[in-house]
Amino acid sequence: MTDAKYRGRHRAKRSSGISPRLVGTGLVLPTTATLAVVSVSGGAPVALTSGPVAGTPVVDEAANDQAELTQDKTGDAHLLARGVQDRAARDSERTRVGLLTAENAKRAAAEAALQADRAPLQVSLVGAKGANQMSAPSVGALKGASLGSKEWVNPLSVAYQLTSPYGWRWGRIHPGQDMACPTGSEVHAISSGVVVFAGWEGGYGYKVEIEHWDGTVSWYAHNSRLRVTKGTIVTTGQVISLSGSTGHSTGPHLHLEIHPKGGNAVPPRSWLAARGVTL
Repeated sequence: MTDAKYRGRHRAKRSSGISPRLVGTGLVLPTTATLAVVSVSGGAPVALTSGPVAGTPVVDEAANDQAELTQDKTGDAHLLARGVQDRAARDSERTRVGLLTAENAKRAAAEAALQADRAPLQVSLVGAKGANQMSAPSVGALKGASLGSKEWVNPLSVAYQLTSPYGWRWGRIHPGQDMACPTGSEVHAISSGVVVFAGWEGGYGYKVEIEHWDGTVSWYAHNSRLRVTKGTIVTTGQVISLSGSTGHSTGPHLHLEIHPKGGNAVPPRSWLAARGVTL
């Protein structure tokens, strides 16, 4: 039987992808194979090595793999760095809260000990019924009565550290000198005079005001305990209170203000320095 009727129904067997093909009068070599071709057109045979056809892009798979690997590693490094930063921030916040909690506990324990050791004083509270109504003698009313030494002294006899000075702070004037010291440190009158206020005053906490022999009024704020009442005549260096952190305060310290003639506050350091006292 002739196979004429089946002829053309089957495709010819695909030629190998690495075989050269004749196109017109030229020889086309595959880009993925290297063939040795011998030229016999005159002279000695010459071996030719095929390469990529001009204009055909060459894909460097190894370089692509390396680039992808580098990108993956870089991305992982960014995520790792951000994770480390987040953990460091959390650790820092936990440390800050721990220190604040410990300081508050220490302060509460110190004030509890002071409370147990000494009977509370009667102090007037600003805004309370009858607060600060008791009349107090003024320096002028004493008409030259002896108030003791006219010497000026440092209000603290314990070790302390100068912190916020007189000047602008947080957008407003800070009218005094802060002196950081342990809670319960004895606070002394800087000179002789009369207590014109002893009680609670908002952000100042427990506060004492003394009008001195020359009319200057000194303020002592953030105390934990008061040792004088309004009208008390004090001598230079007398203990008037115990330091603390009451009112608007971030830690135990004495806030000292100086008001010459009872007027506006002036820098305590320079004012006391002119009177022979170094803070």
